[in-house]
This record gives sequence, structure tokens and C-alpha cells, in this order.
Amino acid sequence: MPIYDVVVLGATGFTGRLACEYLANRGGEKVTWAMAGRSLDKLEGIRKALPESAKDTPLIKVDVTNPADLEEAAKSCKTLMNFAGTPYSDKGLPVVEACVNNGCCYVDITGEVAFVKSSADRYDEKAKEKKSLIVHCCGFDSIPSDIGAFMAATEMKKRHNMECARIRTVFGKQSGSFSGGTLESGAYMLDNPNMEGGDAMKKPYGLDPPGGQAGPDTGDFGSISALGYDEDAEKWVMPFVMAPVNTRIVRRSNALKGYPYGSACSIGECMEVPGPVSGSLMVSGIALFGALFYLRPTRWLLQKTVLPAAGEGPSKETREKGFFEMRAIAVGEKAAEGGKPPKVVAQVKSGTGGDPGYKCTALMSVEAALCCSLQKDKCSSTGGVTTPAAGLGQVLVDRLNAAGMSLSVDAA
Repeated sequence: MPIYDVVVLGATGFTGRLACEYLANRGGEKVTWAMAGRSLDKLEGIRKALPESAKDTPLIKVDVTNPADLEEAAKSCKTLMNFAGTPYSDKGLPVVEACVNNGCCYVDITGEVAFVKSSADRYDEKAKEKKSLIVHCCGFDSIPSDIGAFMAATEMKKRHNMECARIRTVFGKQSGSFSGGTLESGAYMLDNPNMEGGDAMKKPYGLDPPGGQAGPDTGDFGSISALGYDEDAEKWVMPFVMAPVNTRIVRRSNALKGYPYGSACSIGECMEVPGPVSGSLMVSGIALFGALFYLRPTRWLLQKTVLPAAGEGPSKETREKGFFEMRAIAVGEKAAEGGKPPKVVAQVKSGTGGDPGYKCTALMSVEAALCCSLQKDKCSSTGGVTTPAAGLGQVLVDRLNAAGMSLSVDAA
């Protein structure tokens, strides 16, 4: 029988430590949890920095390269949170396997499409047999996009009894910093173009279950590919760097739930810009950074001089002052007589959650794990390799609101 509600694997990493701080400081229901990692000495150092109430938090020695360690960790808890996987494509699959073998739920903050694809291909069926919820992408990638689209489509059905022609997730104001782990994952994918699951990044529906594709593989179906004025957002917009990940997760959610958003619903994502001039400068800057990061010599120079390494992160002040705002805009599949198709807008804001890549990611991932551990009976009954929206849905929406974020739905 599991001893803990949650085990935090990779607790000595930057975001793992923030997750531990969040667990130690949150109020509400009682949660039993433990910290896990390779070094008990480093874990002890993290524990000493926690509030007095967490001074007796159990420590578990787990080496992710040791299958026996992973099996014992998975047996000990209802949900294992994995922060030790950067890059997840290199280190994450054995962790998922141990969880599935033992009927344990799993949550991570990956943004690696290839890893999610490999996990689904290998473990989805067995996870369903075991009723394990394997929930990837539970940080800034991709909870805001995935849950926002879920909220907008659900409200469209409720208010207008129709499916969506399209859903556009639009990121607005935000303040934060690069995640070293995300950058390391990106570098790993560039250096390993033929990795397992890599084909999923070449296809808009690459994460849909077998036989679930609902659109063409021509371009990134529904995504914003250039600077321009978007009629749905009523703003100037530009491509968003995480759209290739987030849109595939949203499409997988729609497919896993039997296409409640619409079998022909187009999913796209973008970022607001003040106007065409500033937008052009931003696009140029991002393109330059992308070109420098793509080339191994200049990437190495950036990593050594400017960019944070995996395990590093911003100051507490930066994390506290950071924020993000996002809208998910759903447009109905048909117009009312003599009018335009209805539009529903879901708002997802960090609220008191802090900066998107670190503090708020820790909050979102912990609340996702608590959905699995404390409210599993209200989540997806099928288990499997799922998504935040398909696996956790409204349970997660309610928990995020209670935790200080702001999620709401309005008519456009």
C-alpha cells in the first residue's frame, strides 16, 4: 500500500525545490509527501530550508538510472512527480515505466513532444489496465493552453450547444525568465533529430492516439506562422515559441475525450504584440536567437555566457513579481441566424501564482499531482497516458482557482 500521497523526485533541482516549498507552505487538506533524489545530503539541505512544519519530511534515495530504486519509489506513493528528467527523452521513460508497473500515477513538467509520444506508445495500454494516470506537461507547458481550451470548448457546448470551428490560445502580458531545463531539452532535441518519438514534432496531430487524426498534416494546422492581425484575438499577434508543443497537447486532449471540441476544430496558438512595428522587432529578435541556438557553436557560447543552466533559476523577487495572462478563444461551428458564430473566451491568469516558468509551474504541477492523489475518483476513469485537460479537467480548474490562480470564462 502507498505510504505517501506524493513523492517529489528531483527535489534538489530548482523547480523540484520550489514544488517542495509549495507543498510545505500550502494550507488546506492534509497531504503526506516525501522528497526523493540521488543525494541524501543534498535532500537534507533542501529540507533544512523548509518551514518547521516540514522538518520531518521523509527523504528517499532514488537514482533514476537504477530500476530497483524507481520501483520502490513508485510503490511508496499514489503519485510520483518527476522533476529529474531534463531532458525527459533521455531519463524519463524508466520513471514512467516504474509508475505504470505499480499502478502509481505520474506527473511531470516536460515540454518534449517526442518524450510524450514515446511514453504513449509504450505505456498507454498498460496504464489503462492499471488505472494509472500518466499526466505529462503539467507546467507552463501546457496547462494554461490545455485547460484554457477545455474551459472555452466546454462553455461553448453549455451556452450554445455546438462544437467549435476553431480555438485560438493567445498569450498576452507576461513576465518571467528562460527555464534552463527547457533550453537543455531543446538542445537535446536538436542534437538528436532521430530520437524515438521525434516524428510527432513533424505532424500537427503527432500526439493523437492511433486512428485519431482529425486534420491534414500540411503545415502546423491552425497555428500562427507569421506576424499579423488576428480577427479572433482582435490584436496584432506573432508566433508563440511553445505553440508546437501546446497545440499538440490540446489536440490530444480533444481526441482522447472523443472530440468534444469538434472533430474538425482547428487549434492554433500565438502571442499578442503591441503593434506591427514592435512585433516586427520581436519576431526578428526571436528569429536571431533561434538561429544562434540552432547552431551548436553559438548555442554553446550562449549557454556558457548568457542562458541559465538546467538546475538554475531566477531570484525569489523575480519569481514573486512574475506573471502571465492567456486567453483561449473558441469560435462556434455555425452562426446564429443573421449573425456571426458565437465566441467564448476563457481567461487563465497566474494570479498570485508568480512567474510562469518556475513558481507558477511548481504550483500547477503540485495541484495536478494532488488531483491524482486526493481526487482520482473525480478524474478520468480510464487511466492511460493522458493530458491535463483530458485526465484532470474541471478538478484541476477548481484546484488552480483555489490555489490563487484566476481561471474564468466570459462571452466575447
